[in-house]
Amino acid sequence: INTKGWAERAIQEPISEVTIKGSHDGFIENATKNIGLIRRYLPSAELKIKKLTIGERATSFVYLIYLGDVANADVVQEIETRICKIKTDAILSIGELSNFTKDQNWSPFPQAYLSERPDAISNHILDGKIAVLLDRSPGAMIVPMNLIGFFQTPDDYNIHWLVASFFRLLRFAGFIIAIFLPAFYIAIVSFHFEIIPIDLYTSIATSRVKVPFSPLLEAFIMEITLEMLREAGIRLPQPIGQTIGIVGGIVIGQAAVQAGLVSNVMVIIVSITAIASFIVSNYDLSSSIRLIRFPMMLLAYFYGIVGIVSGLMLLFAHFVSLTSYGSPYGLPIAPFRLQELKDSFVRFPISMLTSRSSTGQPKQRKKKEGG
Repeated sequence: INTKGWAERAIQEPISEVTIKGSHDGFIENATKNIGLIRRYLPSAELKIKKLTIGERATSFVYLIYLGDVANADVVQEIETRICKIKTDAILSIGELSNFTKDQNWSPFPQAYLSERPDAISNHILDGKIAVLLDRSPGAMIVPMNLIGFFQTPDDYNIHWLVASFFRLLRFAGFIIAIFLPAFYIAIVSFHFEIIPIDLYTSIATSRVKVPFSPLLEAFIMEITLEMLREAGIRLPQPIGQTIGIVGGIVIGQAAVQAGLVSNVMVIIVSITAIASFIVSNYDLSSSIRLIRFPMMLLAYFYGIVGIVSGLMLLFAHFVSLTSYGSPYGLPIAPFRLQELKDSFVRFPISMLTSRSSTGQPKQRKKKEGG
């Protein structure tokens, strides 16, 4: 009898998520060991695990993990129903499972939180949400999720609340800048140059004297070039990818300015936009920002500031209408929950965070003493 097991990685720090303060262990491609990591963080008799089977040709095991006395049974049943309805040959990754079960396929924004950090997953389980693990996939999915949850990190709770609040506000600022800064530049150059100081406008106009393209085309050229460099840096081996990103960006930017293809101000705008998008720590949300930026630039080119405001209103309306496994995506803003603002855009002291988020629709809204 051959009893040899499968070869597998040792438990190590997640490559895709940097830990500043906190646990340095991460999930691997073994669901049993991943469940063991969660049990180590949550040694509770109320920790429940449901095992499901999916896949018509290649069978995979899915595990739902939640606290029985906190998680909403209806939410657990809804997630289980969606997973059991999947009819496909095989599910090979947790991201693929997320795409099969999410509420709205046409929305570019992530509706489930994916992570390889057991401490992050355990925090969400304590909040009344449900973790979904897939065998042979090094990660977990947390549902339901709201937009603000993607700006929060486990490290926020390991540092002083004022510092954590500052970092969160910085992430929200990065979110706004990454979406709207190129569009705002296009609107000013094309329509509203009178709203900026004359010296600044003179500097911008001087830098654009030799540029043969419209502001929109100029921005598109630089943004697409940046996206190509970013994608190349991710796909190549790490040392080569970093070199390509740094050297390629500097060389191409300088050569484009010297050749008169783009203005030096546009290079600065695109660089600030790239840095702002890096501030958003969640990769799925950051990818959505990179996509939304382009229609915003089109609106700014044709309608100016009015187009940007219209785009902002459409974006807000989309957030309000979006749901994550039946839970409002816009919580705690729409619907408004005053109590939950203490752990949203800013973080109040830990001693004041006595209630769970309503995103997971928990049975117990109040945390236990010391919990």
